[in-house]
Amino acid sequence: MTDFGGTLREARERRGISLGQIAASTKISTTALEALERNDVSRLPGGIFSRAFVRSYAVAVGLDPEATLREFLQAFTDERPRVSAPTFVPAAGIPFEPRTTRAGALFRVALVSLLVVGVLAYFFLHRRQAVPPWVEQASPREDPSAVRDAPAPAAAGPVLPPLPEYTSASAGSSLPASPGFRLEIHPSGPCWISLTVDGRRVLSRLVNSGERLPFQVLAQAVLEVGDAGAFEYTVNGRPGRTLGEAGQVRTARINSASLSEHVR
Repeated sequence: MTDFGGTLREARERRGISLGQIAASTKISTTALEALERNDVSRLPGGIFSRAFVRSYAVAVGLDPEATLREFLQAFTDERPRVSAPTFVPAAGIPFEPRTTRAGALFRVALVSLLVVGVLAYFFLHRRQAVPPWVEQASPREDPSAVRDAPAPAAAGPVLPPLPEYTSASAGSSLPASPGFRLEIHPSGPCWISLTVDGRRVLSRLVNSGERLPFQVLAQAVLEVGDAGAFEYTVNGRPGRTLGEAGQVRTARINSASLSEHVR
C-alpha cells in the first residue's frame, strides 16, 4: 500500500504549513488531520465527509483535490473492511429518528397536510358559490302628475325598519396560509452539508462562508453537517440553535412539530 498520508505530510512540510493552520482554514479538527497523515482512516467519519476532508486538505497544501481523492480511494477502498454508515448522535434537545421510520412519517405528514388544504379549499369555494349575488334594484322614477291625481291612502301603513346592509359571507375571508416553513443555510466557515427536503435530496456539497441558501419546506427537513461548529441557519427568519461543537458531525430533523426546539 502506498504511503498516502506521507504524501500529504510531505506536501504540507514543503509549504511550511502546520496542522493547526490547516485546521483553522478548513474547519477540520486537528485529530482528523493527524489521522489522515498516519493513514488511520478508522478515525475519520467515513462516507462523503472523509472525501470532503481529503479534498480540503489537498487544496490547503496545493495538491490537485480530485487526483488526491482518487489516490485516497485506491489506497483504502480495498483494504478497509466494509462498515455501516456512522451513527450520527444529535445534540441535546434535538429529536432523532432512525432512517427506516422517516419515509413513512414524512408520507403521513404530507398526506395529512394535503387533505387539510383540500378540505378547506372545497368548503371555501362551495360556500362562496351558494351565496346569491346582491343586485341593487333600480327604483322606477315617479310621474309627478300621477302622484298629484292619485287618491290619498285610507290610512298610513306600518313603518318597516330599514333592511340591514347586506354583506357577502365570503367578504374578508382569505385562503388558509400555506403550510411549511422557510429554512436558510449560511455557515460561518467551510462546512460539508447534506439536506433532504420533503424526502428529496436538494443539497450535498461543501458550502463556504458567505453563501446563503434558502429552501421552502412543506413538511420536514433533514440536515447532516460535517462541522457543527461552523454550521449556521435560520428558520422563518429566526436564528437556529447550535447543533454542536467544531469538528463534530451532527444530524437534525426539523418539522412543524419541532420548530420551537430549533430556534433561539
